[in-house]
Order: sequence, then structure tokens, then C-alpha cells
Amino acid sequence: MRVRPLSKEAHLQLIRTARRQAPATMWLKGGHVLNVYTREWQQVHVVTAGERIAYVGESEPLVDDDTQVIDASGRWLVPGYIEPHAHPFQWYTPSALSDFALQTGTTTLVSDTLVLASLLPLAEMEELMEALSSHPVKQFFWARLDSQSRKRDQEAFRKEGIERLLAHPLVIQGGELTDWGGVLTEDEIILDGLKRTGDIGKRMEGHHPGASVDTLNIAAAAGITACHESITAEDVLHRLRLGLYATLRHSSIRPDLPELVAGLKRLGIPWQSRLMLTSDGSTPPMMRHGFMDYTLRVAIEAGMPAIDAYVLATLNPAVYYGLDGEIGGIAPGRIADMLLLADPADPTPQLVIANGRRVAEEGRLLSPSPAFPWERYRFPAVKRWGDDINTEWFEMRIQEEAAPVLQMVNAVITRLSWEALPKDERGAVSLADDPELAVIALLDPASNTLTRALVRGFGSGIEALASTYTASAGCLVIGRDPKTMAEALRRVGEIGGGVVMIRQGNIVYECALPLGGRMTDLPMAELIDKAEAFDRLMRSHGYSHIDPIYSLLFFTATHLPFVRLTTAGLYDVKQGRILVPSTRLE
Repeated sequence: MRVRPLSKEAHLQLIRTARRQAPATMWLKGGHVLNVYTREWQQVHVVTAGERIAYVGESEPLVDDDTQVIDASGRWLVPGYIEPHAHPFQWYTPSALSDFALQTGTTTLVSDTLVLASLLPLAEMEELMEALSSHPVKQFFWARLDSQSRKRDQEAFRKEGIERLLAHPLVIQGGELTDWGGVLTEDEIILDGLKRTGDIGKRMEGHHPGASVDTLNIAAAAGITACHESITAEDVLHRLRLGLYATLRHSSIRPDLPELVAGLKRLGIPWQSRLMLTSDGSTPPMMRHGFMDYTLRVAIEAGMPAIDAYVLATLNPAVYYGLDGEIGGIAPGRIADMLLLADPADPTPQLVIANGRRVAEEGRLLSPSPAFPWERYRFPAVKRWGDDINTEWFEMRIQEEAAPVLQMVNAVITRLSWEALPKDERGAVSLADDPELAVIALLDPASNTLTRALVRGFGSGIEALASTYTASAGCLVIGRDPKTMAEALRRVGEIGGGVVMIRQGNIVYECALPLGGRMTDLPMAELIDKAEAFDRLMRSHGYSHIDPIYSLLFFTATHLPFVRLTTAGLYDVKQGRILVPSTRLE
């Protein structure tokens, strides 16, 4: 199946334009064109016929009054960037991310479906993927094998649903596989998904931070073909030696790229064909710097040669996914996705051409995308809480002497300690002596469950924060004042989901995420402002880690060590067992 359809008439036009028997649709004159296949700059003409490139060389094309002529002399032409590992739901929607990607030079996205699979019926999810593919950005997707929340009741995470998604033509890989325990325990659904992916000839993305060589051997044997979780250059080398692709990332939660580039240079590893680049689902504040153009800038400034950096962001992912016959390079027959740069060291494009059309210039779309019909999809409604809220939900009462405390090691890793803490006159744990200590509660009205613990390291003196932006069902509430926490829970329901923070009776922060409590369709520029305001507010309350938005998401994500909140209770990821069961909401 082609990336974009090519009619018989368009095919004939392509041939005739290449032969100079038909006029060019677009002629980019005399620029420095990056040949990603030979890794050289060539001063040549690029000629298009409709959506595709017809000719690259020194001869001038046949033109007529309709030919668009662009003087590229003194400028640099590179292929449109490919993001091989996107998470298009970090408050933003896939459609908002697509607009932002396009204006910054990314013309192809390979995107996660985790949130969509968790929220929508499978048929609606498929319809949504197909609707997104009408965007000028080429859209491809993954099929997840696990939900990251120990729930398999959603259709997309059952064996039949996984097989159905993997067969979809827009789904070009499985993964990213985060339930490594499922592999080791030989979980039937996980192993079937791994084998099925290989049987139909699609890629399988892994998730192996800190993995040993022995673990990577098992992963490769199981069918994993790539991993983006290298933290050191040695990690990259281990993956390459075992035949895996290694994707170098620079994200808001793991800004690893400068150290990876320096380490690879130290080890003398060439910038080879099995390396790629990703921004790995950065949250909106990092988007202030750009998207894949920013990732490229970081790589180049860290010492990666510019040509190699562009190859890692274009040809290499196209080859990995088997799409290089149509995208990833500036060559005849390829879709005309091209970026005009002022300088090879500056990857932010002056002009973006996608599918043979000028679509963005100087960071702005030349014509706005049609509003995406999000109202068509049946995202589950966030509960509107009322008089049924009980402030005792937000008090930590324990029968034993010690209380469970989640210690934040960094933005996403939590360790559990059991602490003997003072109690007030009603038997609830007193937080008065430790301003960094807060109650953290996961409330799920669907299962009518409440899971509680204490958390230290998320901030200081937070009265109440409520968030439906989680990896689980329900709402997460964090704070030190039960009455204010109840108000935050009530307010987040009133706005249809999102993030709310209350202090001294006043709402000091609010961001509505009305699409399933996870996303808003605000334009990226507006959402960046709102997310940066949340980051500043959290830091004013003593949050000292790298990304508070990811912290909210991952408190309930069961693929990360060491202890998480789930609807079944406080869960030990390594041991695979519930430490403290959830209780009923009463």
C-alpha cells in the first residue's frame, strides 16, 4: 500500500515531467540539496509533478504559467522530518500536534494510540485514525499490547482487538511494549501480540531503560526491533550489536541527546543507518523550542554532523518502517516533502513543502487546517462530583503504626517507605510537621474504588490539586487540606476534566481537558502558555523535578518502578502484587 495514492494520470504526469514533455508543477531552482542517500550537498534543481518529485538534477524543466518557481539559490533543501515515536496526547490532541509539527518541518508522524485505545471503542478509534490521515502530515500509528494500568477490559487490549489493530493499514508497528513482566511470565496476550506483529511483517517497538545485555537478548528474540530507551552511549551500542535500531531521544522527561551524542563520539561509533531521533512525547513547555527541528538543533549543537543528523531524522526512520520508496529523501518518485533552510546548522525551516504544496512559511501555516470534529467521538464523560464527596477520602487513616509513603526519586520514579507518623485527635495522619508530605488519592467512580497513600517530593504546602490527566481511570487528588481537596475534585468535574489547583479558597490554576479528561484541542501556542503557567506554579510550591505534567501522568502508570496507584490498590511493579488494597468509595 502506498503512503499516498498515485492515480494512473498522476503517474503518467510524473514520467512526462521527468522527460520534460509536461510542465513542472513546482521548480526549486539551484539550491543546496541534501542527498541523504550519499550524504552530500548537491547544487541542483528539484522539479515536482503534482504531489511528487519528478526530477533532481542540473537540467531545467519545462515550465508554463502555472509552474511555481522558487529561487532556492543560497539556501539549503532537506527532506521533511519524520517523528518515529510520537505520543500525541500530552494535553494536546493529535490534530493540534499535527498542525504544530507541520509548521516546524515535520511531515510524517508515527504515533502512539494508548490514550485513544483506553478511551474509545475500537471502531471509533479506527475511524479517528483514518480521519487524521486527511491532514497534510502523513499519519501512521502503533498498536499497543498493554494498557499500562493493569486493565484489559478495553476492546483494544484484548487478543482480538490487538490483531485487528495490527492488521490496519495505518498501523505500522506494535508497541511500545512496556509490560516486560508479561513477556517473562509468558502472558498469552503479550506473546501472541509479539508473534503476530512479526508474522505480518511489521515492526515492534520496545521499552527497555537500563536493560542488561541479557535482557536485550530476550527482547530481540521475542521480536523487538527497536528501542528508544538508551540512557548512555553504551546502551546504544548494546542495542546496535544485537541488531536493534536505537532511537536517540530528547524529551521533556528524558533530555538525553547531548550526553548520547558526546558518548557516541567518545566510543567512535559512526552515525549509522540504524540510528534515529525522537522527541518522545514532550509536554507543551518543551514545544516552546520547536518539535523535531528542536531535536535536530540539540543534536547538531552537541556535535553530531548536520548531514548525519538530517539523515537520522529522515531516511533512517523511513527505511526502518519500509516507507523509503515514498518518503525520507529528495529523489524522483518520492512525495514532495521538502524544507527550505537558511543554513544547514539551523533546522527550523523558512518554507515547508508537503505533498508538493507550500504549507508553512516562517513558522506559520499558510492556510489553517479545518477544525477536527472531536465532538463526533464518544469520549467517556468525567464524573461531575457533588454532595457525594466525602472529605474523609482525603485523610490518611491507618490501623498499623506505619503509613505508606511514596518517595519521589525523580519526576516519575517512586520508592515506597513505611513511616511512623504522628496522628491527630481523630486518628488521621498529621501532616503538620512535614510540609513536603501530602495525601495522594486515586478515585475511580467506574469501579467505585479509592486508593490512598502519602507522597513526599511532589512539592511543598500544596493544599489541593486534582487531575484527570492520568494513565489510569478516574481522578488523582493530591494535597494537605481535605476540604480544599474536595473542592478541587468538584471543580475538575465541573470543567469536564483537566487539572485544577486551589489555594486558600481560590482557584490558582485551571486547564480544562474535556476530551476524556486527557486532552484539549487548543492550538499549541495557547496550550504552551497554559502548561508553562502550571510548571511555574508547581515550582513556586517546591516541585524540583524535571516535568510536573509527566509526574501527574505516571503516578498511575504500572510500567515504571517502583510503586503505583491503581484502581485495585497500591501496586508493587517489580513484584507484580498489590501492597495495600483499594477501598470502596462511600
